Amino acid sequence: MLWAFGFSLLYALHGIGCAGGWDEVAMAGATLFRWALVGTWCLLCLGAVALMRRAWAAPAGFERGLGLVSALAGLAAILVTGAPVVLTSACA
Repeated sequence: MLWAFGFSLLYALHGIGCAGGWDEVAMAGATLFRWALVGTWCLLCLGAVALMRRAWAAPAGFERGLGLVSALAGLAAILVTGAPVVLTSACA
């Protein structure tokens, strides 16, 4: 669920940022657009890591393993689908 929320949030921020001209607002060596997207992506990654830590602390058993695998898959999905915010140009 965190991945779906994060993907939707990044997609919405991208649209709002491009339409609002955030890619033209310089701020601390980058643009407001880049800071908003990368900051959001980093917070989503930290949230996924927190979910992994919580799953790791669960009692041993099938549920723990399922929680760990699910949290790891979610983290990987967030990393892969969010990577374009740091690897590609902002608005075309």
